[in-house]
Amino acid sequence: VSSVFMVLGLVLTIFRLAYRIWLGRFWVEDAWAGVAFLCGVAAFTSCWTYTKAVGEEGIISFWVYSFTFPSVVWAVRQSILFSIVRIVYTTQHLCRLIFCLAGLFLGLWAGLVAQKAWHYGHNTCWYQTTRKVHILMTQPMIMFELITDCLSDTILIILPLRLLWSLRLPKRQKRMILAIFSSSIIVTIISIFRGVCQISKYITVLALTTDFETALSLLVCNLLVIVTLLYRIISSAGCGRLDLYR
Repeated sequence: VSSVFMVLGLVLTIFRLAYRIWLGRFWVEDAWAGVAFLCGVAAFTSCWTYTKAVGEEGIISFWVYSFTFPSVVWAVRQSILFSIVRIVYTTQHLCRLIFCLAGLFLGLWAGLVAQKAWHYGHNTCWYQTTRKVHILMTQPMIMFELITDCLSDTILIILPLRLLWSLRLPKRQKRMILAIFSSSIIVTIISIFRGVCQISKYITVLALTTDFETALSLLVCNLLVIVTLLYRIISSAGCGRLDLYR
């Protein structure tokens, strides 16, 4: 099931990127969506090879998936963050805030990747196992990841809600945009559940949860573009700030 969502997320990303390029409106948030797509392809491929591989191939698949999974999630967060600039009238203060938050997200992303690289690489005894290779994160690493996930997703929910609340849009359009940005809470819930699985060492459930989080992150990344396009087609008239996503 998670593979179906993953493929759907990748297909929607391709459509989104092609649509934005065709309109000549390709911007920073689309570039981050492209990064998420590339990491998603690598994660999807390594996930499938990991399930059937042992030995060196399994080790390589584990390494690739361990880094591409968080890269998908954080690239999606960057894309959502810069999408706010498209919707809201931007002041110099808001632009500085967005870029500062983007820098914060990059720092948290790099911190997580660095921790994983050191934890998996400084002691390679787990390479010698004859079974399927897997090494769990330490509890401090799990807590760091969980806190950063909750912090970043809270920012991505509260910031657009605060900025869009006073924006003059028809109620239906405003509710739709607010709902799209609020959908990040679904990823947060899955992230919390994944953290619980890691602490409890539920390996089987953990793998499935991680796949779902990757897939849903890609879906959430493209919601604003896809849903507003469908809304425009159905209503046959786009108005207000939604024109930015034509």
